[in-house]
Amino acid sequence: MNQTAREFARLRSLIERELPGAAPFLPGASERELDRLATETGLVLPSDLCALLSVSAGQDDPDQLNGPLNHQHFLTIDEIIEMHRMLTDVVGDLATPVEQPSWFRWTVWSESWLPFLAFQGDCYLLDLDPGDRGTAGQVVSRPNVPDLDEPKAPSLTAFLARAADLVEAGHAEVEESTFVIPELS
Repeated sequence: MNQTAREFARLRSLIERELPGAAPFLPGASERELDRLATETGLVLPSDLCALLSVSAGQDDPDQLNGPLNHQHFLTIDEIIEMHRMLTDVVGDLATPVEQPSWFRWTVWSESWLPFLAFQGDCYLLDLDPGDRGTAGQVVSRPNVPDLDEPKAPSLTAFLARAADLVEAGHAEVEESTFVIPELS
């Protein structure tokens, strides 16, 4: 088991133990599904995202209920494709370059951003083409009104570890079926 899968297993265990109302996790995606995600988004998928999706391809949350991290649920392959396509089509034209050096290359939206957690327009995404100060694959919290702060973690693996660490250290409040973690907002 690689590091991403281990960190996800740790976080998933906390979610399943502390948030019994959380939507169930789906089985892992096949290589064919990962290839479809890459083809549909036009992106080269980072290895840590492939590792996560190979273990669990999101959550079965058809009603879009509160997800386990700051109300956001782990997206399925179809939801990732749909959200990426929708944001690219709807707000992609509003993107403007960011003066460098910066964490980000673009404001509003970039086709190189790939959401993996979301709720009501807010999402956590992987930035696959960051600005000069950023790291490819950094995790960014993008609110529905895109006012971007510093990245939450340099990678998906680091984000999963940080979320689990914060929950274990008592820095998360349980609200219904979610961990509210201010440090990740």
